[in-house]
Amino acid sequence: GGSKDSAPSPWASQLLDRRLQAQLEDPLSVVTGALPLWARALPRQCPFLFSLETRKKLLRYIAFGPSFAVHWMQEAKVGSFLRRRATLQTELNAQTDPRKMQEMSQELSNLEEHVVRSSHWLGTLQSTLAKVQRGDLLRQSERALELLSGSGHLLEVQFDGETGFGNAVTQSFYVEVSKALQDRESNRTVPLWVEDDGASGSEYLLCRRGLLIRPLEVGPQREAAVRRFRFLGRLMGQALLEGFIVPLPLAEDFFALVLGEPLRPGNFPRPGSGCAGELLGVLADFAAELAAGECLFEVEDEFDYDAWKQNQAKRSDFGDRFLATPPAHAVSFNEYLSLVGACFLETGLSGAPLCPDGADRPVTVENVCSFVEQAARFWFETGISEQVRAFREGLNEFVPVDSLAAFRPAELRQMFCGEDRIDWEESSLLARLRPAGGLTDRSPLFGFLVAAMVEMNQDERSRFLDFVSSCPRLPPGGMANFRLDVFPDPGSSRRSLPRSRACANQLYLPPYETKEELNMKLHEAMHSSAGHHEQRVREL
Repeated sequence: GGSKDSAPSPWASQLLDRRLQAQLEDPLSVVTGALPLWARALPRQCPFLFSLETRKKLLRYIAFGPSFAVHWMQEAKVGSFLRRRATLQTELNAQTDPRKMQEMSQELSNLEEHVVRSSHWLGTLQSTLAKVQRGDLLRQSERALELLSGSGHLLEVQFDGETGFGNAVTQSFYVEVSKALQDRESNRTVPLWVEDDGASGSEYLLCRRGLLIRPLEVGPQREAAVRRFRFLGRLMGQALLEGFIVPLPLAEDFFALVLGEPLRPGNFPRPGSGCAGELLGVLADFAAELAAGECLFEVEDEFDYDAWKQNQAKRSDFGDRFLATPPAHAVSFNEYLSLVGACFLETGLSGAPLCPDGADRPVTVENVCSFVEQAARFWFETGISEQVRAFREGLNEFVPVDSLAAFRPAELRQMFCGEDRIDWEESSLLARLRPAGGLTDRSPLFGFLVAAMVEMNQDERSRFLDFVSSCPRLPPGGMANFRLDVFPDPGSSRRSLPRSRACANQLYLPPYETKEELNMKLHEAMHSSAGHHEQRVREL
């Protein structure tokens, strides 16, 4: 998944990329901030010369402070050993064969000795444990992130009344907060996002092109929204520091604003976007055609521009040219605007007035260009500038905002929010799923799982990911950065449901005898998995 804008740059220099990678392998120069000037400046000024992975590594090593630089360098060198240790410990606990138990114990001892003796192992960062109640999640989360600001600590979350804690529960925390922030009812009280068309029937806002910041007039609602955007900045900053994702389906335009890039009428919602304001895109396209015609008539003096403009407003093919789904009968610009009652309001139909008495000022061919200009100013400047500023300030408490200049909006969206679309096929699943505990890639049970996963639709894949990893999205980088260990579940029967240890990305399967049986039980587990995050394998 992902936008075409996140594709590798054709200008990337393998030579420069390798040189920067070599510089980042020197821990002393990284931690002391002694990297050469070119290594800091060139990726920011010319990001297209470097791969995304190299720029992400540079961000982790120089923008998060010395403690997190050590943390991420340590993760790069010994992280795989720590993950293998967690998996091995689980296998050992389930093992009954004395010979295999001895072999596993020896391997576990070797791994621990390797980690402890490694010159890259300095220990873990200090953690702050935050206990939150699901019923008061946003308020308590805002307070926790406010206290965590500037501490340089890892965040560990425990939900009140539940025993689980650790990486899986913390990722689950980011998921639950994301859901609370896109809750439809909450958005009406504290408007953060442009409303969707309600077609999904979901309790959460789901716009096809992603969530857009709702422009607001000065007043109490905007003040509340500003406070919440500051919290969102802090939340996403802490998540980025630790390598978690905040799976809010934000539009790329959001990150363009964070980078200080201007938005224009071309960024308005268009028909099919699935959110309020689609009429603005229609009128912006029509106004752009009028503007192009005006430029043409400035060259061709003998033509009457005003007469041509009036003719454009009367053309009966307006629906075919500008609407995603043309009406049953031919309609002109004048007829369409009279039909919908467009006026100088936030969406052209409702919302805040764009000028005094905006509700009483209809949009016509004479003023449509002025309307588009005023709407763009409200949607992309005056109505959202305070929210964007608050988000940047909150983010800057954890991650220097100027360090993000080395990334494009599509890349930031992937880094902060994860992969949008969940794409996998049999070959990628065989590469990223690891049979363990006696299973092999030739075991029928493992084959049943792979076949069932290939047949899943997008919603089912999202539920499966949440079941096994506590996050309904793929990590940044997609399947290449996803892993799952698959075990047989000792002591279970065919009547049992699959279970997961999300903190270690582990799935346990009872001894099903057919793909259909596994598929039915797996879907039942996925849809009734509340509390599965409490199964915990403690990691260093």
